[in-house]
Amino acid sequence: MIRIYLDWNVISNLKKPEFREIKDFIITHKKHLQFPYSPAHFADLMKSYKPNNEHFHTDLETLEFLSEKHLIRWGEKEIEPLFATPKEYFEFEKDKENIFELIDMEKIFQDLDESMHELGLKKMETSTKSFYQSQPSGIEITEESKDILKKMFPNLKSNSTMWDLMKDMEPFSKKVLQDGKYYKELRNSLAEKGFRLEANSGRWNYDEVVRNINNFLQKLGVKMTFLEYVELSFKHKKEPVNPYEYYITAYLILDMIGYRTDKLPKPTDNMLNIQTDGEHSFYGAYCNYLVASDKNLRIKSKVLYNQFNISTKILEPNDLIPELKKVIDPDIKEINFLEEALSFCTKENLVESFPASEENSVETQAFRLPKFYFNYFNYVIYTYYPKQEGFVLTFRKVFKNLSRFIYYTESESLIERITDFFGYENKEELRVKKQEFVYKENNIVFDWSFDGGLIRLENEEDTKRPILSYIISTKGIMVST
Repeated sequence: MIRIYLDWNVISNLKKPEFREIKDFIITHKKHLQFPYSPAHFADLMKSYKPNNEHFHTDLETLEFLSEKHLIRWGEKEIEPLFATPKEYFEFEKDKENIFELIDMEKIFQDLDESMHELGLKKMETSTKSFYQSQPSGIEITEESKDILKKMFPNLKSNSTMWDLMKDMEPFSKKVLQDGKYYKELRNSLAEKGFRLEANSGRWNYDEVVRNINNFLQKLGVKMTFLEYVELSFKHKKEPVNPYEYYITAYLILDMIGYRTDKLPKPTDNMLNIQTDGEHSFYGAYCNYLVASDKNLRIKSKVLYNQFNISTKILEPNDLIPELKKVIDPDIKEINFLEEALSFCTKENLVESFPASEENSVETQAFRLPKFYFNYFNYVIYTYYPKQEGFVLTFRKVFKNLSRFIYYTESESLIERITDFFGYENKEELRVKKQEFVYKENNIVFDWSFDGGLIRLENEEDTKRPILSYIISTKGIMVST
């Protein structure tokens, strides 16, 4: 299946007449497409949550139709592809604990104290709290930084302790995330100190942005690159920074220093809007396509995808149908599958080549496919075996984005597509083999023999992802692989 990430504006606009063509196209081709949803979608959706709001329920129904059960989210240490309908996720989301309560230091230690008391253990509050009260804040107040620090932490003094800073963190975090006016003032304060890109930075080519920011930082006397500046945000973090935190921080810093700055025009807009856009960008990097109405979201994503070598293609909504028409593999059975497969092996599609040598007579070439073959595979490996007088075409799913997983439904859909194309008469046997292929570790293989060749569908040993091979003999004896 072709994995597509739609930002919230696209999803919510599908109910409008001007998006009818896109919605109809999705309905017609939905069995070939997959639309994961993420917590970022719910961050946007919950802004309109009221039990009697018809638009909210319409948008929730649309999200459920598109995504079915395909949820993608960042867990504690890695990305998690999960199965849960948006309605099921909504039941969890609407009662979610307030994030700002989680950083209320007095409440944290009070809860800890009560828990220790229930366990019959002595109180920890005094000793732990005293430790933080005895440690300096670690923040140096200078002439250059005092104005901004005053805005961020109004109670901070030169003799403030780590406990003072921890207590100030909750109101600052709440204000910067929820108060759009305060965030814009903070952003302007940085600009007044010279920490803002030139006015025409929005016209920079996406592949020049990070280099230009590095030059900007150098001119300011900041002896670090953009990425080193991002890493500085985690200086006091004890645990290693994870990819999710790193990416979102990079996205936010682009906005903070004035690159394609979000104007936040509505009274209810705030920094959370920008963070949510950053999350859409991050989760989009696990898909084949990111489709976004917001131009700033598209361009910032291009900058970061280029920097982190992510091949996810970024589209605006009007480009989605023309693009999908090029890459969807239509259901056409009256076709010579081998002739079509060989037609992919052209100079224009060549990615890598390993010619035969004295030590190894086998010749191998890798080709990028011009479409998603069986709406799944995106690369084919051609291997020629001169001694056996035959060749093998091996179709694979190669990830050039952040994703390293496939959903079970993708394997199921692929098996259905291939067995429908090549035929499989014993339906009960097919049902059992499909279950074992997708959900178990058994080495299940689907084979189809024909004159001069063999078709084989199996799970790759190391990745456990499906691969499809056409094993062809040019002299009547099949190549052994």
